[in-house]
Amino acid sequence: MRRTTTFTHPERNAVEIVAALRSAGFEIGAAEHVGRTVLDTFDRRLAKRHVRLELRTGRAAELVLTDAVSPAAHVVVEDTPRFVADLPPGPFRSRVASIIEVRALLPFVTLTAARTPVTRRNRTGKTDVELSVYDQLRVGGRATGPAWAVELDELPGYEKPARQARRLLDGLGLNASEGDLLDLPAARSAAPAGYDSSPTVAFAPGETAFDGFRRVLAHLATSVQANWQGTVDDVDPEFLHDFRVAVRRTRAVLAQAKRVLPDDVRARYRDGFAWLGEITGPARDLDVYVTEWPTYVAPLGEETRTGLAPLLEYLSSRRVAAHGQLSEELQSPRYLELLDTWQRWLTEPSPSALADAALPMVDVASRRIRRAQRTIIEAGRAIQPASPPTQLHELRKDAKRLRYLIECFGGLYQARRRRDFVKVVKALQDNLGDHQDAGVQVDRLRAASEDLHEHGADGPALFLAMGELTSHFEQRREAARAEFAERFAAYDSKDTTRRLRVLLDSAAR
Repeated sequence: MRRTTTFTHPERNAVEIVAALRSAGFEIGAAEHVGRTVLDTFDRRLAKRHVRLELRTGRAAELVLTDAVSPAAHVVVEDTPRFVADLPPGPFRSRVASIIEVRALLPFVTLTAARTPVTRRNRTGKTDVELSVYDQLRVGGRATGPAWAVELDELPGYEKPARQARRLLDGLGLNASEGDLLDLPAARSAAPAGYDSSPTVAFAPGETAFDGFRRVLAHLATSVQANWQGTVDDVDPEFLHDFRVAVRRTRAVLAQAKRVLPDDVRARYRDGFAWLGEITGPARDLDVYVTEWPTYVAPLGEETRTGLAPLLEYLSSRRVAAHGQLSEELQSPRYLELLDTWQRWLTEPSPSALADAALPMVDVASRRIRRAQRTIIEAGRAIQPASPPTQLHELRKDAKRLRYLIECFGGLYQARRRRDFVKVVKALQDNLGDHQDAGVQVDRLRAASEDLHEHGADGPALFLAMGELTSHFEQRREAARAEFAERFAAYDSKDTTRRLRVLLDSAAR
C-alpha cells in the first residue's frame, strides 16, 4: 500500500520549504490552484466502510477511491458525480455502487490550495520521490488550521527514497503526521458526522416509562427532521424512505404508549403522523417502481423491455409530480405546525399520572413486546390457504410493529440478542413484504394502463408488454403466498419463543 505523510510547522512557511527542497536537488514544478472534496452519502456509507471517494480538481478533474487495503483507483470525470450512474462504467463504478446503492453523493468537506509539485529523479531519470507543497490552504472556504503543508506520497518500489525525503523534512524541523491533507484535524473537524438512522437510544438504570417513551419519540423526531430537507428537495429516494420509517416508528411507539403518555397527546399526534404516512405513500411507491425497474424487467425478454419504455417514462413523470406535491405538503402550515408543537411537547411535556407512566421503562417495554408477539402468533395462525391478501397485509404490519418496538427500545437489551431476534422477525417480514409489494405493483400497473389508455398512449406493443410484466408480478405474489405457510411455521416455533425469552431476559435492571 502507498503511504502518505503530511508535514507542517506553525512557524515556517511554504516559500522557504520550497527553497530548501530546491537546494536539496528536487525539481520544482509550476504552482496551480487545486481543490479536493470528499464525497459521501448523507448517512456516510463510504466512511463507515473505511472508504474515501475524493474529487480532485486542477488542470483536470479526477475521482480517487481509496481504502485501507486496496491500491487507489483513479478515474477522470468532467463533472462532479451525483449518482452511481454518473460514473464511467467499469470496476470503479461497480465498487462504489456496491456501497452507496441509490444514495446521492454529497460534498462533506472541501479543501482548496495552491499546489506546487516537487519531484526528484534517480540516476536512470525515473521519478523516485513525489512531494506536493500546498500553500494558502482553506477548508470549506475558510483559512482554518495550517496555512500550508507538504504531502509526501510514497511511490511503490521506492520506499528507500521516500525514507530519505522524510529525514530531509524532519531535518527542516517539520512536524509529521500519517495520512494526507484530508486527514489533518482541521479537515476532519470540518466534515459533519453524518446521519445515523438507528432508532435505538440508551436508557438510564431505573428510567421511568414516561421519560423513556418521550426520549425515544424525541430521537425519532430528530430523524424526521434530519430527512426533511432531502425529501423536500428530492435529493435521493432514501431521504423519503428514512423519513417514512421514522414516521412509522413514531406511530408504533405512540400506539404502545397507552397508560404512559396523556391520551389527548397520543390521539392528536397519532392522527398527525398518520397524515404524514398517507401523503408520503404515493411518492414512495413510485420511487420503488422507478429505482427497482431494472430488477423488475430483468426476467423479461429484450423485446418486452423495449416495449415497456413508454410505461417507464410515464411512471417517472408521475414520480416527479408526486414528489412535487409532497414537497408542497411538507412545507405547508399544517406540517410545520405539527412538527413545531410536537417538538415543543417533547421538550416540555405535560406530566402524566397514568398507571404505567412511573413504572420502570424495561418492564413496560418488555410487556408491550410480549403482547405484540402474541398478536403476530394469533393472527398468523388464523391465516388459511383461502384467506384474503388483506390478512397477510395486516400480519405484515403487525410484524413491523414488533420489529419497531424491539429496535426503538433496543437499548434496554443486549445488542447481540436484539440482532438475533430481529433477524427472525425480518425473515417473516420479508416474505410478507414480497407478497404485498407484488400486489401493489399489479395495482399500479392496472391504474397506469387505464391512464395511458385515456391518453391514447397504449399501443399494441405496450399493451402486450404490460400484460407480460403484470403476469410476472402475479407469479411473484403467488410464489410468496405459497411460501408463507413454511415461513410462518418456522416463526411460530419453540426456537423463536426461546430467542424472545433470551432477549427480554438480557435486560439490565
